[in-house]
Amino acid sequence: MKLSRRMRRLWRYWFPHFGLPALRRLELIGLGTNRIVAAEAKSVVGRIEFAGEGGNSVEIGADSDVTGVILVRGKGNHVRIGPGCTYRGRITIKGNGQRVLIGENTTAAGVSILAQEGCDVIIGANCMFSREIEIRTSDSHSVIDRTNLRRLNIPGSVTIGAHVWLGLRAIVSKGASIPDDSIVGAGAFVNKSFEEPGIVLAGSPAKVVRQNITWKRERQARFRASDIDQW
Repeated sequence: MKLSRRMRRLWRYWFPHFGLPALRRLELIGLGTNRIVAAEAKSVVGRIEFAGEGGNSVEIGADSDVTGVILVRGKGNHVRIGPGCTYRGRITIKGNGQRVLIGENTTAAGVSILAQEGCDVIIGANCMFSREIEIRTSDSHSVIDRTNLRRLNIPGSVTIGAHVWLGLRAIVSKGASIPDDSIVGAGAFVNKSFEEPGIVLAGSPAKVVRQNITWKRERQARFRASDIDQW
């Protein structure tokens, strides 16, 4: 049977991974000198695509379940999804030497991450992200001050601490930082750094609307003090 050029390309990339159950429903494009580490992942479904000079790596930790698209354009970039994660969505890196790191036991129901212009996205462990969320280090275009011809919307790395809950349709923009053990309300737009842990952020732009909180995935009327710090 004669295979099309596309099928030959996919066969060349799939064949070395047929022994790994986690990768059997994954389309790999442009593997070349790039590296994928996912032997202990529970499942990886969708597409991982590389373009550029190579030397990139994608690492998916033990027992993690990933569905979506990972697109890496450039060289020397690194994507790491830690152990025990469930990730649904898209991760895009454009540029060189950038990182998207997601801590262990983080869950994401529908998230789009963009790392661009030399910036990183760092996400802590035990986070919970809802659907239709965007996390990005750049606006992808320039806003220019006519008086001095300088760009106004400067890119910046994004840092999200451990045990952070992002609500439906939240946007975390360039240069933002969200502290540990915090909540970002539905539809909030976070565009600056916050430092105090245990806060609720809401609004556009987001501001602190409550302090001294924590959260749990379980739903019950009251918790024991010994339970609330176990993430």
